[in-house]
Amino acid sequence: MPITLNIHDTHFVVPERGDPCELWVGYFKSLQTHLGSQNARTIWLVTWKTNGSSSCTTNVEFNSWLKKNRIDVSSAATRAIADASAIGSNFMGLGKNLSKILSIGVPMTLALVLAIIGVVLWNTTKKATLADVAQFTPVGKAGKILKR
Repeated sequence: MPITLNIHDTHFVVPERGDPCELWVGYFKSLQTHLGSQNARTIWLVTWKTNGSSSCTTNVEFNSWLKKNRIDVSSAATRAIADASAIGSNFMGLGKNLSKILSIGVPMTLALVLAIIGVVLWNTTKKATLADVAQFTPVGKAGKILKR
């Protein structure tokens, strides 16, 4: 639901996070028309700080419009990028520690599993007879059926 701002009996529709960049430009123009450039910049920046769309800061046309109107949102954008990179570095740091554990743990686990399989096979073959081995061939299976 759009938020409306009432200043001196004039209503302004405040853009939200998902709104297109053109709406932010129109919002500034309507503020500028009714309140002047300096007041419009201040109100627009306050609104941008709470509702600003980070996708607009990657839009070339929007950035040139900001520069033309002497609006600096780089501190907010820089903070957002810094926050995102901090989250990424924390995640990558976690991955780095996990990769050290996995690089040692996975081969050790596989070696343990192979050792267990080897012990089971060794114990099985010690107790096996020639009749047990013959059961693995079709002739051996058929011979057992005929003996019954």
